[in-house]
Amino acid sequence: MGKIVLLLIALLGATPAQAGETRRITVNGVERTYYLHVPGKLPRGAAFVIVLHDTGSNGETDVKQYGWEDAADKNQFVVAGPDASLVHADRLVSLSNPSIWNSRQPDAPPSIMASDDVGFIKAIMRDIGQSADVDARQVYIAGFSGGGTMANRLGQEIAGRLAAISTSGGRMELLARPPSRGLPVLVSAGGQDPAIDEQRTIFKNWRILNDCPAAASVQAPANVAIEVSRPCRDDSEARFILMQGVGHKWPTDKPIDLTQASWDFFKRFRLAAAPAGN
Repeated sequence: MGKIVLLLIALLGATPAQAGETRRITVNGVERTYYLHVPGKLPRGAAFVIVLHDTGSNGETDVKQYGWEDAADKNQFVVAGPDASLVHADRLVSLSNPSIWNSRQPDAPPSIMASDDVGFIKAIMRDIGQSADVDARQVYIAGFSGGGTMANRLGQEIAGRLAAISTSGGRMELLARPPSRGLPVLVSAGGQDPAIDEQRTIFKNWRILNDCPAAASVQAPANVAIEVSRPCRDDSEARFILMQGVGHKWPTDKPIDLTQASWDFFKRFRLAAAPAGN
């Protein structure tokens, strides 16, 4: 009887991941939520992508809106969409109370600066690792706008846990300590985005952080320009995609499906070994 009870406790403690569910985890005493999609027939040791939403949005919305669920089903990987903290945690989300990532931006509200978002992302990695058969060497981050800014922070701060990142339309605050390793980075920008010059600067910053050579243009689809800088430190790469006729958005059709382009970039890279520790 005792063995049966212990078995039930073990099973209840490790909740299996399901397709399309909101999961709750506690980080430093604060309950956080994220949306998780697991394909029905997931192969052993699958990759997983964490999608960081824009300011004011949420994880489930961006995962679905940008086609990440379809991409996950087609390419057999797990995708998660975490929710950033609200400026005022005790109020409903609104235009005056948006969800914002703690991406170390100096103009962020104090409540956001106090949010442990790096710890949150690490906790998601642990939670998914316990509930789905995923490969810790294949963890990828994709972020747009405010989420792109957070992706740039994570790429610098926990490069040893990430195989690659895709950042679009965000900002980048250079941290005092450089990344622990060369990190494959895809930077993208719409040709009509007011932040296009900032995206070029971000691409330059990553080339410097990764010890990359000069970038060269490569063949690209119509109305798209691609620059690639490689080989970089630790066999990484920095890539820049310019999407003509696109404003401040993450396109999923014309002139390019940025979700598929991000996955095509991601799948070329994995860590040499699974990260150790927490």
